[in-house]
Amino acid sequence: MKHSITLKNIVFIISITCLVSLIGCSKKVVYNAPSALSKEYISELSNEKKIAYRFTTSAKENYLIFDSILSPKFYSLDQSWKGDKKTFIQKRNSDSSFSKMKPVRIIQDDSLVAVHSRVLGDTLRFRWDILRFKEQKVQEHWSNVNDSIGLNPNKHSEIDGPTIPTQLEKTDVNRSLINKFIKENMIRKEGGAMKFFSFKKYIQHNRDVGDGLSGLLWAMIKMSFQGNTITFKHNYHVIAEGNFVLSATEGYVGKEKTTFFDFFRIENNKIIEHWDIIAPINEFLYFQPVEKIKNE
Repeated sequence: MKHSITLKNIVFIISITCLVSLIGCSKKVVYNAPSALSKEYISELSNEKKIAYRFTTSAKENYLIFDSILSPKFYSLDQSWKGDKKTFIQKRNSDSSFSKMKPVRIIQDDSLVAVHSRVLGDTLRFRWDILRFKEQKVQEHWSNVNDSIGLNPNKHSEIDGPTIPTQLEKTDVNRSLINKFIKENMIRKEGGAMKFFSFKKYIQHNRDVGDGLSGLLWAMIKMSFQGNTITFKHNYHVIAEGNFVLSATEGYVGKEKTTFFDFFRIENNKIIEHWDIIAPINEFLYFQPVEKIKNE
């Protein structure tokens, strides 16, 4: 169902936005483009992270790498490369739209590892790859990817900002925070979302949204005029390491099936930074059990 917005509501929202702009703006932050992860940093990672790095960066023609790191039971839920081990390797290696991937972030939460990368090829893209490990082999794979459109209203790209997780002792607390935020506010729409954010520090990397509360309110006005709604239906992963948390969800933008990968930086139990990749999907692949998909 589409949002409806009246002139009275528009005036109220603009008034609140102007007030917030005066008293509640977030501090302006300027980032340089993030460097690719160094060899020294990669050498100190866990075995699973090292394998995830090889998974994303290995050249297309290097069949032996994928044969060695993928489980015989491997299955990918990538939209373009969906399939078992053999199918995935063939599809990935025949995909002419990319030449290489350059990871800038890798986080791990038990058996799950998530990699945030630049994708170079016919255009610049950004993507997340989520890998589930079993016995030091990649057994399952999920992903989301979108083209870059440049800088957002506050001149942030979809990938710049801090790249190394810190405050590792806060992992469980931060995972619980995002679990609660996604379930209560994005899926059940119970309200009270503001309490999860520190808007004086809030930095936004969404392509259409600016920093702070004022940026969020202007985005809401724009969506209302466009008649768009965002609906979260199925949250299938919340992956945390220290102050970084990645959430993977399926739902709708309007009536279009969509997958949402939302990445958060947390400080003092508040969300202070957000990146996302939002892309249309043909069907809700990701939420379905792998065995069900294999038997279709």
